[in-house]
Formats: sequence, C-alpha cells, structure tokens
Amino acid sequence: MSFLDKLRETQNRNNSRVCVGLDPDPEKLPVCFKTIQDSLLEFGMRIVDATAKYACIFKPNQAFWAHVGAEDELAELIHYIYDRFGLPVILDAKRGDIGNTARFYAKEAFERYGADACTINAYLGTDTLEPWLGSGNDKAIFVLCHTTNPGAGEFQEQLLEYNRRPLFVELAKAATDRGLVNSQEHPETAITVGLVMAATFPEQLVALHDVIPDATPLLIPGIGKQKGELESTLKNAQRYPFVINSSGAIIHASRGSDFAAVAAQKAKALRDQINEALASLAA
Repeated sequence: MSFLDKLRETQNRNNSRVCVGLDPDPEKLPVCFKTIQDSLLEFGMRIVDATAKYACIFKPNQAFWAHVGAEDELAELIHYIYDRFGLPVILDAKRGDIGNTARFYAKEAFERYGADACTINAYLGTDTLEPWLGSGNDKAIFVLCHTTNPGAGEFQEQLLEYNRRPLFVELAKAATDRGLVNSQEHPETAITVGLVMAATFPEQLVALHDVIPDATPLLIPGIGKQKGELESTLKNAQRYPFVINSSGAIIHASRGSDFAAVAAQKAKALRDQINEALASLAA
C-alpha cells in the first residue's frame, strides 16, 4: 500500500486529520515518572494508547529521544504504534545532507526506526532529495517549506530575482516536480514527496495552489501552543491530503496521573474542531 493510500485509510478509519507529536520534554513529564530514559517508552506508549483512536498519524521528534540516549526506545515505540494500531509514523528528524550521508540518513529513518516518513531539509538543493527518492512507494518525505518559527520569513520569504517567487514557493515546486518525475520513471520504488507548511503562516498556503499538485500531502505544525490559525489553515489546505500536528498541547496537557486521559481529551477536541471547521467550509 502506498504511503498516501495508508494515510487516507487511517484518516477515514478514525475520521481524523490529527497528527499527534510525540515530543516528550523531561521537565514536563508527569510527576509519577522518576527517571527520564526509563520513563520515555512507557510515557510514549500510554500517550499512544490514549490518543490513537483520535489520530491518523504520529510524529516523534527524534531530538527529544536522542538527547538522553533513548533511540532504541523510540524505535520500539514506532513498531508498537504500527503493530498495535496500524497507524503510520513520521520521524521528525529534519535531515539535510547529500550523497552517502543522506543515503544513510534514509536507512536510519526507514530501517533502524521503521518509520513511514521523515522530515527533510532541502535548502541545500534538490540533490539532497535524491538518496531518499527510491526508498519505496510505501514511504514518504516531508520537505521543510515554510516553518513555524517567528524568523521563518527572514530567508524563506525572500523573493528570487529571476522570477519574483518567494524562496519557499520555489522549493515547494522544485521538490514536488522532482517527486512527480521520479514517480513516473520509477513507479514501484518512488517515495511520496510532501511538504511542511506552518499553521502560524496560513496565508502562505495560498501561494502553493498554482505550483504543486493537489495530491501533495502537507504536514502542518503550529496548532496548539504556537497559536497557529486553524480555520484559515483549513480553508487554504483543504484541497490537499493534509494532517494537523499538535504536540505539547496534547501530550503535556497534564502532569498528574490523569495525563493519558487528558491527552485523549485534547486529541479528541482537536479532531472534532477540525472536522467541524471542514464541515462548515463545505456547507
């Protein structure tokens, strides 16, 4: 099953566009957990158990696990998500390199961790994508396009002299064009190419409408603690197979023994809010 088919199946199954970010901050873990590394896997599993029926995909940020040497625990959690719930996983690693280094980053994401997708930084150039493109049509990459940070526009919105396009739009077109050509040339092994587009800058989604295919999956972070604009984002993203990511606002909503139950409430509330807004837009 292709990555897009897998994503659509889980979206339909759970009636959800929610991506739950698994970014455990040691300073915000529930007080019942005494040690950090030993706690992450149990915390992650309990969050997954509580939120899986309200999500269509999960997205662990590798840095939150690697900084305490919990890479093996992260790999175990990813396999747990797939084996128990059949939901896809995006490894949020933001890899950006070329040649053999990028090739081994791809092997790390898909073979060591068993992820279905990985976030990629292609601002080095589209040759950073090449080692990923043959990873299989059941895999995906999400290319950083317009990010959530306040300083994102400093470089990403700079206009290119030769065509007056913002840099993030040019990157979006180049990445999806390369992905389309690759899928035509190598349909059995071609990876799905998606984009990361921030909910904190929802108006920038409009700039993509004329330059990327409607089948391009979008990973949209910034909802929740970063105060992204949900309704404007949905209006501008509804033509695409998108997912809305929320991390800390879900997984760290409580530090008490009820942390998993509260996380479930937050995930359900976001799912319902998205669905109500989409229904309103379709009316």
